[in-house]
Amino acid sequence: MTWRRAFYFPRVWYTFLLHDELLTKRKFNYYSGWQKLLDHFRATIFLNKKGKHIRTLIFQPMSNLFNLYEFLNISFYLNLKDPSILENVHTLRFHFSCHVAERSEEVVFGTGGLMLSMFKRVLGILSGLKTLELRDLLLEGADGFELLEDVCTTCCETLQTLILINITKHGQTLLHPGVFINIKKLVISPQNLSEDLLELLGDTTLRNLLIVQNKYTEHGRALCYKVWKKCRKQNPKLRVHLCTEGNTKTEIIWQQCAPVKSIVYDSPNTRVTTPLMIAIITLYKHDLEVFASTQLPRFYMPRSFHDRIDSALLLLVRQCPYIHTLAVREKVSTATVLLLTYSAKNLHFFYIRRNAILLKADWPMNPDWTPEFYTWLCKSAQSYEAMEQEVSQILGYRWQALTDKQYKNLKIDLEKPTYMYS
Repeated sequence: MTWRRAFYFPRVWYTFLLHDELLTKRKFNYYSGWQKLLDHFRATIFLNKKGKHIRTLIFQPMSNLFNLYEFLNISFYLNLKDPSILENVHTLRFHFSCHVAERSEEVVFGTGGLMLSMFKRVLGILSGLKTLELRDLLLEGADGFELLEDVCTTCCETLQTLILINITKHGQTLLHPGVFINIKKLVISPQNLSEDLLELLGDTTLRNLLIVQNKYTEHGRALCYKVWKKCRKQNPKLRVHLCTEGNTKTEIIWQQCAPVKSIVYDSPNTRVTTPLMIAIITLYKHDLEVFASTQLPRFYMPRSFHDRIDSALLLLVRQCPYIHTLAVREKVSTATVLLLTYSAKNLHFFYIRRNAILLKADWPMNPDWTPEFYTWLCKSAQSYEAMEQEVSQILGYRWQALTDKQYKNLKIDLEKPTYMYS
């Protein structure tokens, strides 16, 4: 009885996630055999009774695009008859399944045609949107320019978070994000970013600009440094974040003179090297607050001191005075962990994999160190327990290196500013 009552609670339907088998029925096809196709009657009944309760609408990657199209079609025409259906939706997340495996080959394709046309119609009826997320649509031609036209008309004042990952396959400028006057967060791929859009964003209330690359990001370029200077002058509270995600192997596209507050490698295939660290220091030492390389690595990591990035990491925390969060997955020694926490003045959050820490005091004596300091370093680096105790004392809280499972689930908040004027 309790479960039956809970089924009718409005809060149960606040988040609705559509997948391949939801609201479907089995139907036999002489060519493909048994298939699960959308049940129009069941979908209509559901939207009429529960559509007004939905707050967050999520379309995850679906292999049966016909079911997705039919659901969008039903939603649009039911809303024309009864505007209360889907009127309370404030969050829409759409992740297109652009990857298809055929034998040993990988085929990547984008959306378009009737599917795109119907999706644009549905976007046009959601007048209360505050968050819109579109991923991997890989549009071509004029489709990318026209995608957000209806959203700009209906949600110009309400939209606050806009996530556009690989909206187009090739480099095409999207000017629509600069139209939303109350936007706070924009996540965009580099192929859709341009000097014209940057000038528009300088006049908005945008606080966090995340430039994200994944394995489908094939095009992109660094914007003119003069435009970045002008943008940060017009919008001094703008925070830029450079990120990679997924299984991408491409390097981050550096944006010269941009107010980059964080650099995150959320990919198991990207390597952090000494030349990379030097480039980061050269470009962003006066702005950088967060440096993280998350996910477990899928590449060989050397054990020799001269081949590791210990000295480059130490140079990073010394040259970047505002860095407060550091996440390291590469192999470093216990002595390096102690030097990192001792040298970083504002380091508050320090994450490192326990399996990547080498029990070594392999740093040579530095002329700037006193004999007492070097003795402390060598003594504290002789065991993991002594190292964790000294790091805890420096940071001011109980600190421990993370297991691989803990490190894999690591979440770092990039949007919240730590300093008053950042």
